[in-house]
Amino acid sequence: MPYESNWSVTAAGTDSGATATLAADSTRQWIVTGIAGHTDTDSTIQITDGTNVLFESKIDVSVSGIDFIFSNMVIPIGTGNAAKGIVTSSSSDCQVTIWGSSAP
Repeated sequence: MPYESNWSVTAAGTDSGATATLAADSTRQWIVTGIAGHTDTDSTIQITDGTNVLFESKIDVSVSGIDFIFSNMVIPIGTGNAAKGIVTSSSSDCQVTIWGSSAP
């Protein structure tokens, strides 16, 4: 499958997490290749297609620190679905970025 373009989206949050969303496109499939960011409290990191959780990881800030990065992923998002990167919680400061490619 040829990848046609690269994209990234970022969102910042305060006390209720953050969601970075690449809007759905009825003619394209998104391929998520990474998620990164930070959170100031233990949280769950997710990649979803708007309905289904396709990737999930727990971040324990006392063990791994506030920053996280997962790269070299290949998570296909079905054609016509949004790609969402989510930090589910924070106490006052968080940020999430997802990136990838698209296929016709």
